[in-house]
Amino acid sequence: MSILRLRVCEAEFFVRNVRTRMPFRYGVARLTGYPILHARVLVETESGERHVGVAADALPPKWFDKDPTKDFRDNVDDLLSVTLAAQQAYLGQSECLSPFELFMDGYDSVIAFADAEGLNHLTASFGSALFERAVACAAGHAAGMPHDRLVRENALGIDMAAIHPELGDTQPRHVIPAAALSSMWIRHTVGLSDPIRTYDVSDGERLDDGLPQALEEYIERQGLRYFKVKVSGDTNADILRLSEIAGLLDARIAEPYYISLDGNEQYREMGGFAQLVEELRSSAAFERFYSSILFIEQPLDRSIALSEGISDEVVRLCQHRPVIVDESDSDLDSFERAISIGYSGISAKNCKGIYKSLMNLGLAQLYTRHGPSERDYFLTGEDLINTSVVPLHQDLTTLATLGIDHAERNGHHYVCGLNHLSETERFAWTPTQTCMPVSMVWRSSMFSADVSPSARWQCRASALASKPISAGWSRLPNGRSSRSVFPESRHVG
Repeated sequence: MSILRLRVCEAEFFVRNVRTRMPFRYGVARLTGYPILHARVLVETESGERHVGVAADALPPKWFDKDPTKDFRDNVDDLLSVTLAAQQAYLGQSECLSPFELFMDGYDSVIAFADAEGLNHLTASFGSALFERAVACAAGHAAGMPHDRLVRENALGIDMAAIHPELGDTQPRHVIPAAALSSMWIRHTVGLSDPIRTYDVSDGERLDDGLPQALEEYIERQGLRYFKVKVSGDTNADILRLSEIAGLLDARIAEPYYISLDGNEQYREMGGFAQLVEELRSSAAFERFYSSILFIEQPLDRSIALSEGISDEVVRLCQHRPVIVDESDSDLDSFERAISIGYSGISAKNCKGIYKSLMNLGLAQLYTRHGPSERDYFLTGEDLINTSVVPLHQDLTTLATLGIDHAERNGHHYVCGLNHLSETERFAWTPTQTCMPVSMVWRSSMFSADVSPSARWQCRASALASKPISAGWSRLPNGRSSRSVFPESRHVG
């Protein structure tokens, strides 16, 4: 397959406000509602053919930017501003370029805009990443092939050495599996305010919407084996909560279960978190729970997480359990910096960029083979409350292409099925349609109260050229801010 070359002729945005079925508490945020931003681009190939591509992501509070002086609306305004900067950069190209060349030029422009506006680079990545995926979607329609083939055959024109010279002549096909995954395990999010036992849900709090509510109910009805457990930064409170979770998992799951422990930047120094880990390691009550921890996710605040001064502490913690970075992944070289300090891995999220995740996978493989320490480096799949249709399917598409076989999922947990879609969309969309050329297609049972008993997403590669969803959206005019577009964007404590 030759490299596709195209230009972006048009780009427009749509938004949808979503209410959660139950609060999602992570870090300092308590989420009960949020907007989803959709982008739709029209591209033209060198031959004059035109194709549509789409992308979408949630706009959550206090993840991209945790500045305490900013509220939810400020966070949304910042994400919209970098998206509009990306729009200008992509529309400003008059000649046909490869999707990767468009990304490189667009990324530099968005980063420059963010620097001028005083915005952090994690926020800036959101705007770039949205256009990366929309253009890749259009490229897939132009080539008539699924996303994993686009990457494997390098129809996107990816030059890995352009970002990481040490990758040399490495090609995408050298990095990703020979075929996209056909299924992956759900790693279920246990938020800080989630009920653990069924009796924790009072009659007045019972939703009665056909879905599980307490963790105990999820385990019983969905056969969960993988869990992402969030901690708050209060060691005593965390130990009490973790003991309840550990007791439940030990009692209800006979088979092996697996844990990722997410600090969500709640610690300003490693000592406090190391105390928590030592409590888990040394207590008989946590013996099975601790042995089931696969990795620890970003316990330290991003302001210090990649500081050279904490390298020894990170290395010591990694001797017990691998530690990855998530929120500190703000730049294209963040994983290299993290490895140099002693971290073992990094998260893959579409909101940070599909090209970045591919490059990081290449780095993980390179450093595992030739790194200074004898350890495995890896990527993990983490969620940003991705819901159907476009955000969820595109994120699963990326993970399937990269070969990541278990991933945090929480959109199905905190949002009630397809209820956030309009009635027209719910009845028009079927499990065989998708807005990205590779789809992780759910079994039909996943549209009802339960997921499959094996708690695995069922995936299928598809080259369908279905139309992007349009019904039920509100169009986002250029230059409008969240203060007029998102009337419900204040649902955070």
